[in-house]
Amino acid sequence: MWSRMLDWLACPVCHSPLRLESFEESHIELAPEHISLAKQRNLLDDEFSRHIASGALLCDGCRVLYPVLYGLPVLVPYPTPIYAEFAAMFADRLREFAAYRPPALEPVPGERFVMDSFSSEWIGYNYDGVIWDLSYEDHEKRFLAELGPAVIAHGHGGLFVEIGCGIGVTSFFATKNMQCDALGVDLSLAVLQASRHFKTDPFLHFVQGSAFYLPIRRSLASVMYSHGVLHHTYSTAKSLASIAQHCREGGWLYVWLYGSGSQKGSAARRMAYLLEEGLRPIIARNLRSLPSRAALAAMAYGYLLVNALHRLRDTAVEKYDYEKALHAARDRFTPLYAHRQDFAEVASWLTALGFEDIEEVDWRTMPTANQDNYRRNTGVRGRRSS
Repeated sequence: MWSRMLDWLACPVCHSPLRLESFEESHIELAPEHISLAKQRNLLDDEFSRHIASGALLCDGCRVLYPVLYGLPVLVPYPTPIYAEFAAMFADRLREFAAYRPPALEPVPGERFVMDSFSSEWIGYNYDGVIWDLSYEDHEKRFLAELGPAVIAHGHGGLFVEIGCGIGVTSFFATKNMQCDALGVDLSLAVLQASRHFKTDPFLHFVQGSAFYLPIRRSLASVMYSHGVLHHTYSTAKSLASIAQHCREGGWLYVWLYGSGSQKGSAARRMAYLLEEGLRPIIARNLRSLPSRAALAAMAYGYLLVNALHRLRDTAVEKYDYEKALHAARDRFTPLYAHRQDFAEVASWLTALGFEDIEEVDWRTMPTANQDNYRRNTGVRGRRSS
């Protein structure tokens, strides 16, 4: 973690500021373009290039200790395997902080399952220029269309916060297009991939944390963004309410969720939805069983076929190999939750949370390779007024 990230972090339990004790650190040599931007934003000082590889984040409010390991702040408010790994690696140093305890909250319903499932799905990703069946170029175009020029301009030089950042590519697009700092939060260990891959970019920051216990200060973000994440929590409405309080007054929030389009449309689309609804809970709860693994392997071949048909209609659709097809099958059939919401419902939630200028993003503004997917689902942006 970059040391200046400490200005944004807070204890996920009591919301107090955190204190950093560094165990291993270095000053990273920065690229000329990063030095130039830091000068433009009056950020360049002796601390700017300071990177913490390992250390402890201490909450003096509730006397809890959170680890920094492999450059990643881990601010999940309940025990995880990474806490045990950290404790074993730094047992001697941790004796200095005997007055602090590890976090011990109970996770919200289903969250530990979500952490394990999505960690297995994303931890092995290699940065090959394609996510799902979209090139990075089309992902960037989609991102810019989701926010729109006004939101991009508003976020310029501010703080962009992504909830469910995964491997960090969208957070990178934010820094590139808004010349801002981007803070990516994810529950899964995909965020460890992101932290390692973007280690030399001083404007990119990552933390492992929960949407229900965000480890950042409130009313902080100029722009908050979450694509394809909150519908995988036990309550989309409650997770949205949780993240919304971290958007500053006048700031913008964008969220993309599964919509009801999968339940409508063609007979094939309705059949696919019914298949998902029937099989997903069974596979999710028996993920490591031989029948579940066999079912996912078989479904991957179905995804290969569908991908080939999509590519016949639109050459911008990227080709699946078997691993990408299996990844797509896992993403659809292994989550414990996959709620669906329409625009009117999401807009009512945002209104109640103090947002205005709420609008549904037009699917026709998306790259052609993503229009059908976007048309069936729900993208909403709004500005916080109070």
